[in-house]
Amino acid sequence: MTGDRAVRILAVCSHNRTRSVMMAALLESLLTERLDEGAVQLRSSGFGPAGLPPIDDAVDAMERRGLDISAHRSSPTTVSLVDGADLILTAERDHVVKVAALSTEAFRRAMTLPEFLAAAAGTGHDHEADIRSWVQSLTEQRTAVAYLREPVPEVADPTGSLHRAFESAVVTIEQQCREAASHLVTQLAARSS
Repeated sequence: MTGDRAVRILAVCSHNRTRSVMMAALLESLLTERLDEGAVQLRSSGFGPAGLPPIDDAVDAMERRGLDISAHRSSPTTVSLVDGADLILTAERDHVVKVAALSTEAFRRAMTLPEFLAAAAGTGHDHEADIRSWVQSLTEQRTAVAYLREPVPEVADPTGSLHRAFESAVVTIEQQCREAASHLVTQLAARSS
């Protein structure tokens, strides 16, 4: 926990109907298995129209994993969501750029999911830092200009793919969420001990 409140994680993708919804559902499931109730709050958002359901393939993929996302409705990425998040995990570099356009301070807390994994693995965990400070430390060497020029790993968009390709993409997202949850649990456990 950060102080007396839950750690707030925001998952972001283009339309908030596929990748961010699955990332949020998977991370919430993985983190609630390993942390105290209420320790983490997961939200998802996007940059498309509000109020739309997740795509059927995403609902089916999560259902096969025991997760029900059918009631989800897309919601816009807003300044208040971005400013309130301790960690913003996006699907693509473009989403990080759009998040930073909403709030320049959020640039230090926003990363693509695979970028977060690489940064967390390469930097280790800070037993003294709160989660927001730790997340910001993962991007402290990153500049906006370099970020736009250098390759950034992204989460492939499986929307519209054949079933086998969609499931393969979901397996990758699930694996990345497992790794992200492990890093977050390690950091949160380090703070509470």
